[in-house]
Amino acid sequence: MAAKETKKTTGALAVFTKEYKYEGLILLFLSIIAIVLGAMVLIGESTSGESGLTINRNVFLIGDYPKAFAWILIILGVMSLILAAWPYIKPSISELKRVSWASRGTLIQNTATVFAFVLIMALFFLLSDYLLGFLMKFFDWLAGKMPL
Repeated sequence: MAAKETKKTTGALAVFTKEYKYEGLILLFLSIIAIVLGAMVLIGESTSGESGLTINRNVFLIGDYPKAFAWILIILGVMSLILAAWPYIKPSISELKRVSWASRGTLIQNTATVFAFVLIMALFFLLSDYLLGFLMKFFDWLAGKMPL
């Protein structure tokens, strides 16, 4: 029998390959912050600093290209958001493959039923509103005819 060989990881590789308990939640939080900051920089650069964030022109490299920096920040934030949400999306894809979808005829029949119900309810509320408005006008007229 051959003994199972295990690879030992040391240094930085061990830190990056270890799974932490809340790493997905932290990645989600950081991705939202990156997207918001990137958007705020874009707003600040497009409105001449009236609102949003502006980057000082003296900052090395980023000060020369603030819009490029903002777009890079937004793109990294969106990629991180996808990576954070992927563990929750992945099982849904396999579940969607097992769903039995309605046939075309059933779908059209159910859609027509919903539209008919919505139309009937809209007519009911329109008629109710008209009758209650008429009743309120009648009571106003009746109140004006009564002596104090």
